[in-house]
Amino acid sequence: MRSIITDDEERCYLCGSTVGLETHHCLHGTAGRKLADRWGLTVKLCSRCHRDGTVGVHGRNSKADRQLKRLAQTKFEEKYSHEKWMAVIGRNYLGGKENGNEERSSKKH
Repeated sequence: MRSIITDDEERCYLCGSTVGLETHHCLHGTAGRKLADRWGLTVKLCSRCHRDGTVGVHGRNSKADRQLKRLAQTKFEEKYSHEKWMAVIGRNYLGGKENGNEERSSKKH
């Protein structure tokens, strides 16, 4: 599915670079990537913003990773609903965001 987060797939979502673009799945792990693909929870990132050990979301930039997860949830809920997000994803990235806590649904994974 096409991204529901952004229509711009020609530049890095974080820095605007047009070089070395890769698809970032806002949800991680095998199951998370499948859900991200199915529901359009992806953005284009340059290889530096994606995988660099210091600044990449899969490196030490956990702040940007959390921001992208929150953005994915916000866009999903705008299109569908919070209840659907919790039923499908099972984790609330918007609740308790000040201290990094994540609410999980009681559904079995």
